[in-house]
Amino acid sequence: MQKSIYHIEKMDCPSEEQLIRMKLEPMEGIQSLVFDLPGRTLEVYHTADADAILSALETLQLQSTR
Repeated sequence: MQKSIYHIEKMDCPSEEQLIRMKLEPMEGIQSLVFDLPGRTLEVYHTADADAILSALETLQLQSTR
C-alpha cells in the first residue's frame, strides 16, 4: 500500500470533502482517505495508480496537485 498526499486549493468545507469521497471511494485500490480541510490536503492510502487518482481529482476542478 502507498500513501500519496494531494493539495486541493479549493477544498475548504465538508461539501468539497463529500464530492471527493464520491469520486474516489468507488475507485478500485482506494483504501482510506484522510482529509485536512484547514490545510487543504488529502492523504490517500491506496494500491491504485497515484496519477489515476490525481486525474480523478482534476475532474472536480478544485485545483488539485500532488
